[in-house]
Amino acid sequence: MSLEIEMQILSTVKKHPAGVRELSKIISRRTQTVVSTIKKMNAAGLVNVEPEETIRRGRPRQIVKATTLGEDYLETYNRLMIKPMRGNRNDLLKAKKDAEYVNRLVERGKDPYEAFLELNNLVRARGNA
Repeated sequence: MSLEIEMQILSTVKKHPAGVRELSKIISRRTQTVVSTIKKMNAAGLVNVEPEETIRRGRPRQIVKATTLGEDYLETYNRLMIKPMRGNRNDLLKAKKDAEYVNRLVERGKDPYEAFLELNNLVRARGNA
């Protein structure tokens, strides 16, 4: 659900920068949810949050703008969403076996990534011999 909210925010602020309350109304989400999502996105570099320059009194409105990285992220997400997933029964069975293997490694206290690197090194060494 978080990814869905991120994409809604990015597509909205890509068209025109908006304030937090305006965003929450446009995407029909609670303000608290929008604020927490924007904080994560700001930390990831997908959006910039800047205070609006105004002559009014009080706290300035925070304007959310998409960064170049955010626009690329949105474009890639949209491109992937239109590609259908292609897989058959054998692919699913292989994925299941791989997941079971990873679970066994974790139960034994092994890091799956480290095991993969070790296996990769063994295959390379065997290939060079």
